[in-house]
Amino acid sequence: MATAGVLVAAAGALMAPASSASAAPAQGLACDYPYVCFYVGEGGVGKFKDITPGWQTLTRSRGAEYVVNTRHDDGALLHFTNGRTACVGPGATLHAPSIGTVDKLRITDSPQCRG
Repeated sequence: MATAGVLVAAAGALMAPASSASAAPAQGLACDYPYVCFYVGEGGVGKFKDITPGWQTLTRSRGAEYVVNTRHDDGALLHFTNGRTACVGPGATLHAPSIGTVDKLRITDSPQCRG
């Protein structure tokens, strides 16, 4: 089973590698390239594809259970209501409740969500 790294940090802190996230729990979640998709259970609640200079506030996708990044070279930086952030790298899936309630997204042109 392949795993992809996820970067997690507190607000304002430098991101450092944390435990791996596996795509296995999210099998069956259909997310087409080049989207970042949000799911509650197996139901899609949102998908985004534009690289943005700032945060996109989530409405329907707020509090999603899984986040799937199908992009090849771009990271998906997530913000949580508890102030934490997490980077979902290219091809990775994140089980968001393990960090908190996701409320914002920023797709970056960096696989490590820098910049």
